[in-house]
Amino acid sequence: MTKVGSAFPLFNGADLSAWTKTGNASWQIANNELSVTQGSGMLVGRLNIPNYIIEFDYWVSDDAQASMYFRCTDPNVINTETAYEVSLVNKANGVGAGSIQLLSKVKPNQVANQWNHIQVSAIGTQISVTLNGIVNQVTDTRFSAGLFAMNYQGGELRLKDINVTIPGRW
Repeated sequence: MTKVGSAFPLFNGADLSAWTKTGNASWQIANNELSVTQGSGMLVGRLNIPNYIIEFDYWVSDDAQASMYFRCTDPNVINTETAYEVSLVNKANGVGAGSIQLLSKVKPNQVANQWNHIQVSAIGTQISVTLNGIVNQVTDTRFSAGLFAMNYQGGELRLKDINVTIPGRW
């Protein structure tokens, strides 16, 4: 049995020292939450590892445009050609939050105007996204390691309790 490891925070509630900002998004910190309502851009994590489980709580408005990328192979070019992308919102084309872009869709579900809990697991070729208890799993070999990033393109996005676990460590 593989040791799961201990979770450690990627957001300490006070600063963004674990992240690099891109774009002009107006990231704000208040009440142990990270929020953004203007501009567009990404927060790119500084931890480049092959296997991890990242989990966090998030809140999005009805008009939000947000996603999370993981196993980003190039921190300067982050898209579905260089990383896996998980939608944090429902898309107009019927792709639900928790979908893994280009790999696996889930049905749209209620995520706007409420707190949601997401866990993304990338262990070897096994990719799993659990959003509010709904599990989406795939096997894929395109990206074996890399950074993760929070992508914001509009509306309101709030994040809290961002933690990562490295399986078999600590």
